Amino acid sequence: MTRGDAMPKGKQSFRRVHRRVEVRFGPDRARYIGYSRNVSRTGIMVGAARVFAPGTVLNLELTFPSTTFRLRGQVVWARSGSVEWVATGRVGMGITFIDPPEDLLRTIRGISSIA
Repeated sequence: MTRGDAMPKGKQSFRRVHRRVEVRFGPDRARYIGYSRNVSRTGIMVGAARVFAPGTVLNLELTFPSTTFRLRGQVVWARSGSVEWVATGRVGMGITFIDPPEDLLRTIRGISSIA
């Protein structure tokens, strides 16, 4: 697994919202499972024991209460560690969305306005 540096706080372009949604991910197909720690219009932080190296393009499935979105994203940073650390937020990946569907952006705008 890999260890990368997180993006410095305050460098994100859009407001991040703390929401827990199931995220399935993988480079060939979305077969690993994690959960979001936060999400914005540009990306997501996924808490997961299985992480991929920065630069890796992943297939993603984000399951919100009303629907599941399928899209691709690129790993920006990754921190590996034991599965016990996943719940603490110390283990996971920051992923930037690649061409996110407009429906996903609307959903994120909606949860941002009620957060």
